[in-house]
Amino acid sequence: MNRSPHRSVPTVAERGVEPVARVPLIERARETLRYALQPIVNIHTGGVYGFEALLRGAAELGFDDIDALFVRAAQLGLTRDLDRHLRALAVAQFARLPNAARYRLFFNLDPRLLTQDRPEETRALLASQGLAADALCFELSERADLAATPEMAGLVADYRRHRFQIAIDDFGTGYAGLRLLYEHPPDLLKIDRFFISGIADDHKKRLFVANTVQLAHVMGISVIAEGVETERELLACKEAGCDLVQGYLIARPQLAIEALRSGYQRIAEINDQDRRETQGDRALIEACLQQIAPLHEADGVKAMFEAFRQDQGHHVVPVLDQADRPLGLILEADIREFIYSIYGRDLILNRAYARSLRDFVRSCPVVDIHDSAERLVEAYSANVNPAGLLVTLDGRYLGFISAMSLLQLIEQKNLAAARDQNPLTKLPGNNPIHEYVSRALEEEAGTRCLVYLDFDNFKAFNDHYGFRRGDRAILMFAELLRKHLPIGGPWFVGHIGGDDFFVGICDLSRGAVVERLGALLETFRCDVQSLYDPQDRERGYIRAHDRYGQERDMPLMRCSAALLEVHPGHGCGGVEDLARIIAEMKHQAKADAAGLVLRRLPPCVDGVGASPAGRGEGVERPSEQRPDRRAEQ
Repeated sequence: MNRSPHRSVPTVAERGVEPVARVPLIERARETLRYALQPIVNIHTGGVYGFEALLRGAAELGFDDIDALFVRAAQLGLTRDLDRHLRALAVAQFARLPNAARYRLFFNLDPRLLTQDRPEETRALLASQGLAADALCFELSERADLAATPEMAGLVADYRRHRFQIAIDDFGTGYAGLRLLYEHPPDLLKIDRFFISGIADDHKKRLFVANTVQLAHVMGISVIAEGVETERELLACKEAGCDLVQGYLIARPQLAIEALRSGYQRIAEINDQDRRETQGDRALIEACLQQIAPLHEADGVKAMFEAFRQDQGHHVVPVLDQADRPLGLILEADIREFIYSIYGRDLILNRAYARSLRDFVRSCPVVDIHDSAERLVEAYSANVNPAGLLVTLDGRYLGFISAMSLLQLIEQKNLAAARDQNPLTKLPGNNPIHEYVSRALEEEAGTRCLVYLDFDNFKAFNDHYGFRRGDRAILMFAELLRKHLPIGGPWFVGHIGGDDFFVGICDLSRGAVVERLGALLETFRCDVQSLYDPQDRERGYIRAHDRYGQERDMPLMRCSAALLEVHPGHGCGGVEDLARIIAEMKHQAKADAAGLVLRRLPPCVDGVGASPAGRGEGVERPSEQRPDRRAEQ
């Protein structure tokens, strides 16, 4: 259920209205209650997947909210009658949509009716409006203790036998969410508005949503982000991997059918304008896509034989429902016994045998063309011996990827990733680092820390002991980076080359970043001494040539760090300007006792940006206590 705060209504006491008592409730409900429809759309394109039916008019009946209406109906023994009326009302409203059969109606199922419900009645109701059973998706709210209903497993199985879709609503805020997900895996999962509100600025919420999405995808479940109201929330949900989105950003619930559309271009425009967007894996996926002509479930069995006869290059045929949504595959191997049996083909075509295409359909994982290659692998691995993957766009069939094509896709993906990795440390190389910094500079909200890390006295060490021991020092530091700054979440770690590294951080306080970096630098300073010969380590220096060719005593190696805090609206210019600023900070870091200096780029004021770092303005050493200086910045 969409419980957006914008839907709150005055209480009964505030209105001075008494709840309905003597007037027949059902008759008043027929006169007063109406359903508004709110679109649920593809998070990448804005194409409509379905509409949620949201009840309106409870206040006019004298109730504070919809739950109070059902409580009163239960007291009067009218719950079943009220639910029948509401289902008919919602289905009738949905059926008024142009091409309604191409969408899904999301309807909140009252958990008190689970044991009384008869799915065949709802199926007949849909048929009377020209709709198939899979056009309806029942939302089971996690706020109700569904796990406490012993008959729950049988009831869900009964819904599925009648081909209804199931969604878990309000996920993350109710009873035994993971248990419910495990015992009764739905077709769709709706993440509660609580975790979506402010997700762009809340690392913990992003982490929760991303992990929930990953778990759902492994189980073959699509994820809907509920209550999205801002562009930043939309982009954060997309980055977390959500498939569909619902909320005021797209459209408010509408009573007028003519106000609803088949697609919401604004979503596509927001994605197109997202300067953080990377190319993704779509080109790789499209290159592997096979355009196999599908069948529809209403086609006869004869069409199945004809499809394999006409296209002998493929051994599968996709089967779609009346809305062009994939139902699964027919495998040639599964019907071979009928093809080559003397009477097999005639037996199948015999009307008395009454076989339909659905009798031969085998389930197949379904993915979206915008999904990542990793998501495709997850979907494939979560199923037992699938023939491949069915690919969709806005929920409609687009093509098929075989198991062999998927292996080729992953190989190409790995080759592309290897080109962007440093060959020694396997950390992201210059291209990913450049993309990260570019996005950080273009961010319109949030603060990021950019850190340049460089070894001190590495050349002397490498020349003195040889490149093999130099590589050991670089690998040691890379492992310490992985340990102290766990890759993923707020941390991005890259290897520029040689002894130069880069770290990007978002949504962490400057104090927390400085603490982590300080521990990293100190650990490396101590550990790297193990790579020196005992006499050099004890002496505290080596006799070697400096970068100017002069022989002198060179101190033991350490690492220094230049930390730049970047705020939206900064005045440092582009990546090249930023590189010059950090390069100057690096020299100051090497002269610092702790090897760490930091600077905050203030917002640009009246076209005037940050002051040049070369003059030392704005540079701080964490060990120095200068609160007045920080206050000025």
